[in-house]
Amino acid sequence: MKILVLTSTFSRWKDDTEPKFVDNLCHYLSQDNEVHVIAPHAAGIPRQERMDGVQVFRFKYSLDRWQTLAYDGGILPSLKQNRWRFLLIPFFLLSQYWLMLKLVRKHHYDIVHAHWIIPQGLIAALIRPLAPAGTPLVMTSHGGDLFALHGKLFTTIKKWATGRANQLTVVSSTMKTIAEHLQLKAAPEISVIPMGIDSHNMFCPPPAHEERQGLLFVGRLVEKKGIEYLIAAMPLVLAAYPDQRLTIVGDGPLNDHLRMLCERHGITEHIEFKGPVSNREIPGYLQRSAITIFPSIVAENGDQEGTPVAVMEALSCECATIVSNYPGARDIIEDGENGLLIDQKAPDQIATAIIYFLQNPDMRQKMGAAGRKTVQRDYDWRIISARFLALFQSLQHKT
Repeated sequence: MKILVLTSTFSRWKDDTEPKFVDNLCHYLSQDNEVHVIAPHAAGIPRQERMDGVQVFRFKYSLDRWQTLAYDGGILPSLKQNRWRFLLIPFFLLSQYWLMLKLVRKHHYDIVHAHWIIPQGLIAALIRPLAPAGTPLVMTSHGGDLFALHGKLFTTIKKWATGRANQLTVVSSTMKTIAEHLQLKAAPEISVIPMGIDSHNMFCPPPAHEERQGLLFVGRLVEKKGIEYLIAAMPLVLAAYPDQRLTIVGDGPLNDHLRMLCERHGITEHIEFKGPVSNREIPGYLQRSAITIFPSIVAENGDQEGTPVAVMEALSCECATIVSNYPGARDIIEDGENGLLIDQKAPDQIATAIIYFLQNPDMRQKMGAAGRKTVQRDYDWRIISARFLALFQSLQHKT
């Protein structure tokens, strides 16, 4: 099967710090299929190359130094950080459109898979009448395009685009409910298929003799991650455990703001900002840490997590995990069984949960082991990629 994938997030080089869920899905699909990817170009990388068994085509939408719309936090945070970047949107859309049109006419794909309804799904829907007849189109929403892009205009665009797709997949059960409520597709044409992780070779527990210490956050430094509430919880934790340290792995537009908050709370010496690290380094941080905290929130613009891959990674490493109680998290976390759920924007609850885990190492170990079982049962890439492939094959047989 020949598959074309459209995405706005994809590794730019081998040890990039960008989220790799689209890369990983493409890699697993490429083991028995030919996979081509269309992704945005960035300064210093080739327009075409083969990466990990996948042929990557990148569209250039401006001068190198101005190609700042995608990557390093994502499109929506990028636009919020600098309003001038809205001027790049028409060029971004047109460049992606022309590259896709060129490829579909040349290669005659069996499946087109667009990640995010806007913009990739919209582009694929516009090109579909010009592509070879009968090529199935699958769109996947990861959360931001469904939650943050609201209002009558965006809802109309999403309904029009998804109406031209054969199947819409979403990464959480709540997203399916919302998509049905917005009438994006009929219920049978919406599937819940989350992203996955490599629980066999990459995200594994540490050796039994290795001691785990400290607190950890991993993720982009953007509003919906709720990191400011974790920082606000740290004085309460330090009052009980003065030697504790929090490591923050990731980068984003809130970096300076979060550092200033640490100074305001007088906890700078207890917080270490590691900045962006390559994806292959993340398992080491998870294996060394006693507790991971993911205090995500619903942002002001409505943006929120879908099904959080970072939480899966922590669970797979048998790390005791604390997660905000939002819909996507409830698909993974069973409170008190494989992790702890706390209210959003609640520093006191974050502190209480951290202190509970610090006081109860046996519960850390028990919930960590249960978390790994959850991931291996439901979220390993071997399972997730097989579900996507089965969907693609079923759509092929219908056309």
